[in-house]
Amino acid sequence: MKQFNPSSARSHLYSETLRTNVLRLIWIVLVIWGELGAFFWSLSACHWPFEGVDQSTPQKPTRVLLLSDTQVDYPSLPGHRNTWLGPSRRFLFHLNLKKSWFVTSRLKPHAIIFLGDMLANGKIARTEAEYEQAVRRFKAIFPTDHSVPVYHIPGNNDVSMGQLGSLAKNVRAYYSKAFGPFNQHFRIQNHTFVGLDAPGLVDEDYQRSGRGISFDRWTPIEDGPISFVKQAAIAEHPVILLSHIPLARSTSASCGPLRERGTIRRDVGHGYQSMLGKQTTHFLLETLQPSIVFSGDNRDFCDYTHTLPNVPGTAMSTTPIREVTIKSFSMSVHIRRPGFHLLSLVDPATRTFPGQSSFADTACFLPDQSRIYTSFYGTLAFLTFLLLFVANLRRVHSQIRWRPEPISLSPSPRSTSGRNSPNSPMAHDAGLGSPTWSPNTPRSPSPRGSLPPTLRFPQGPTGPTLRASSRPGTPLAGSPLLSPSHMTFADRQEDDDEDAMHPAQYASRRDNHRHYEDEEWSDIGRTKEEDEFELLGGLDRGAASSRPLISRFILAPGHSTKNKPPSWSWSFVLAGRRRRITLRVPGWNSLADVRELFDFSVGSRHRRGLLWSTIIDGLNVFFLPLAVWFIIIWILS
Repeated sequence: MKQFNPSSARSHLYSETLRTNVLRLIWIVLVIWGELGAFFWSLSACHWPFEGVDQSTPQKPTRVLLLSDTQVDYPSLPGHRNTWLGPSRRFLFHLNLKKSWFVTSRLKPHAIIFLGDMLANGKIARTEAEYEQAVRRFKAIFPTDHSVPVYHIPGNNDVSMGQLGSLAKNVRAYYSKAFGPFNQHFRIQNHTFVGLDAPGLVDEDYQRSGRGISFDRWTPIEDGPISFVKQAAIAEHPVILLSHIPLARSTSASCGPLRERGTIRRDVGHGYQSMLGKQTTHFLLETLQPSIVFSGDNRDFCDYTHTLPNVPGTAMSTTPIREVTIKSFSMSVHIRRPGFHLLSLVDPATRTFPGQSSFADTACFLPDQSRIYTSFYGTLAFLTFLLLFVANLRRVHSQIRWRPEPISLSPSPRSTSGRNSPNSPMAHDAGLGSPTWSPNTPRSPSPRGSLPPTLRFPQGPTGPTLRASSRPGTPLAGSPLLSPSHMTFADRQEDDDEDAMHPAQYASRRDNHRHYEDEEWSDIGRTKEEDEFELLGGLDRGAASSRPLISRFILAPGHSTKNKPPSWSWSFVLAGRRRRITLRVPGWNSLADVRELFDFSVGSRHRRGLLWSTIIDGLNVFFLPLAVWFIIIWILS
C-alpha cells in the first residue's frame, strides 16, 4: 500500500501550475463581478415605487424611466481634447454607459425620458453630418424597443446657449431633426408632461431682462419657450414639468441625504448656467403649477421643495412644489456613483381617495466605475504580482540553498606492498556507492591464473594483471553484464596478433557509395537506382562493390524563389546613397522565437531573471481573464 507523503503533497500544493490556475479562476470571477455583477447588485434594491399610490385600481401603474446627462462623446467634433489617453478614456466611458444601460433596461419601463445633454459636444458641430454621427453613437449605446416611447429634452450641450449666430441656428436645426421638437407636451396616464426648452428659455429671458420688461408685459417670441408655457397652462390634468436646468433656489438650501456633497450653487459661464433666474422660476411655477418638477444638468442628486405664494382660490398660504434633480447617468468627476430615476403613475380618475397621490418616484444609483478600475482592479492586480514575485523569490532562494555534496577525487591509500590487498580494509569498506576514485583496484582471483603467462616463457614469473575499473558503477559479481568468463588460448592469441597500428574498428569494409548528409545537397546528382539500393539496406554488398564509380558534377545552387515568403520593399535615397528597406512576412522560425520569448515551461522560468519571471507569470495569469473581459464587451456591443 502506497503511503502518504506530506512533503510531496505540500510541493503539489505550492506548484506553479496550481497557483496559476487558482489565480486565473479568481480573476475570472472578479472580472465578471466588476463588469456585470456589481451593476446587478447595486440595482438589487431598486424597484418601481408604489408607496402612496392607490394600487386597488384594476389598471397597473405605468413605469417611466428618467435619465439625464448621458454625455455621449464623439471625437470627430471640433474642440475635442485629443490626447494619447483620449481613446482609452472614451472607450471606458462608453463601455460604462453600455453596462449601465444593459442593467437599467432590464427594469422594463413603459416610457423613457432623457432630460438633456444626451451629447457631450453636440453644440459645436459644424455640419449636419458631424451631428448625425454623434446621434448615431448615442442611439447605438442606448438601443430601445420600438414599442416603448422615448422623449428627449434639449440640454445646453445638445444645442448652443447664449449664441445667436448662424452656427447656433444650424445646430438647433440639427437637434430638431435628430431628437424632435424643443418644447413638447405629452400625456401618460392622464398626467401632462411639459418638456421645456431650458437653453432657449435662458436666451429669451436675457432678452427680456435686458429690456427691463416683466413677464406679464413681455411679448413672447413666436414658437419660443415662454409662448409654449403660456399655452400649456390650460392643461386640466396634473402637470409634471421637465427642464434640463434646475429652478432657482437659495445656495444654502439642502438637497437631502442622497446628495454626495455640497449644494447647487449659482454659476454662470459661456454656454452654461447652473440654475434658472428667480423671476423665470416664479413665472414657471405660477403659470404651470406643476405637481412635481424633474431636472438635470447638475450631475448630483437634489431633492428640494419650492414654496409658491398664496394662489387665489386655495386655502393654503403657500403651495409646496417638489423638484427632483436627477443624478448623471454617466461617469463624472463631480460624483462617485451615477444614477437615474423611476416614476410610477396611475390615472388620477381611478383613485379611491381624492387626496391620494397619483404618482410615486425613487432614485436609483449605479456602482462607482472609477473605483472598480482603480481600487478594485488596481489593488488586486498589485497583490497578484506581489504574490507571484514572492513565489519566484522563494524559488530562487531554494535554488541557492540547495547544492550537491562535493565528490572527493583523492587517491585511496595503498598497502605497504604497493598494491591493495583483497583483504585490506579498503576493499571491505569501499562499496559501490563510494564516491572515492582509486587508481589501483583490489586484486581478485583471475580465471586465467592457471595458464602460463606466455608461451615463450612457460616458467617465467607471473606478471600483474591490470584491469581498469571505476567505482561507483562496477556491476556486482552476480550481474549478467560484464560477468567474468574464461578466455581460451585462441582468443588470447587473436588479441595478441592484432596490429596496433591498424585497429579492428578501422579495418571494417567501406562501400564505395557516396553518403549524403547535407539537406541542401541531398538530392543533387542522385539517381533512382541509388535510392533503391539504399532502401535495400546494403543486402547485396557484392553487387554494390562491383559497380564502377561515376564522376559527378554538382551544379551551384540557383536563386530560387520557390519557398521565399512574400515581402515588401521600399527604396529611397538618403545622404546621397540609395537605400532599401525590405519587410518580409514572419515565418515559422520567427513564431518559434516569439513562443520562446513567452515560454512558460519550468526550464525557461529557471533561466529567466526574477523580475522577468514575475512579468511572464502575470501575463500567464491575466490572459484568460482578459479574454473573458473581451467576451463581456462583445456581449454588451
